[in-house]
Amino acid sequence: MNLNHRLMVAIVKRGYSRAVIAEAKKAGADGATILYGEGIGRNEKPTFLGLPATHEKDIIFIAVDGSIEMAVAEAVASCAKLGLPGNGLGFTVHLNQLLGVPHLSDRIKFVKPKKGERQLNSTQEQFQLIVTIVNSGDSQKVVAAAAEAGAEGGTILTGRGTGVNEQKKFMNFSIDPEKDIVLTLVPESYAHAVVKSIENAIDLYSPGQGIAFLIDVEEVFGVNHSSLNKPSTP
Repeated sequence: MNLNHRLMVAIVKRGYSRAVIAEAKKAGADGATILYGEGIGRNEKPTFLGLPATHEKDIIFIAVDGSIEMAVAEAVASCAKLGLPGNGLGFTVHLNQLLGVPHLSDRIKFVKPKKGERQLNSTQEQFQLIVTIVNSGDSQKVVAAAAEAGAEGGTILTGRGTGVNEQKKFMNFSIDPEKDIVLTLVPESYAHAVVKSIENAIDLYSPGQGIAFLIDVEEVFGVNHSSLNKPSTP
């Protein structure tokens, strides 16, 4: 079993992905997958001339061997200017298994950080990724609720999905309802308050309203404004 797989996720401004991936490859990454979404943070104005402002983002997924995690993250952060307000952020999560990449899957070593090695998350605060899947149009409620509980912002993806309470047909063809997927990265100490706020705003326990889950995040980069005041628990 390979214990050294990582999935690196970088959320950057629209149009930065090509240059970011080029730098990641120079640092040893093999390639990447790009998704398109929207994001809003505390340092990005939500409106322009009274109209809602769209903050388009590129979401980059890069599978890497843990031994080059630091080098790739630093290359990505430098190229995308992560850490500057409104430019985006990045994080890595551990992968239990990686398929389709034989030259990574065959490696079974586990590389521990060297003593004194600089960590990407300078605050050493543990982070969690909250993934909330809701009906199309409810994403802004999720972002607003998370912000009320202390989250810095969120990234919105669009997709389709259906549950047992959402089976719809039109002229005998099945219709898959559109979904919004909201990614919210928060310090572990905030997670409960943020999840509770989202739960209250969307009423997730009602049938067909959506789901949410948390993923432990190993490292975070591009978050130099993480000196946040801990929100009070509702």
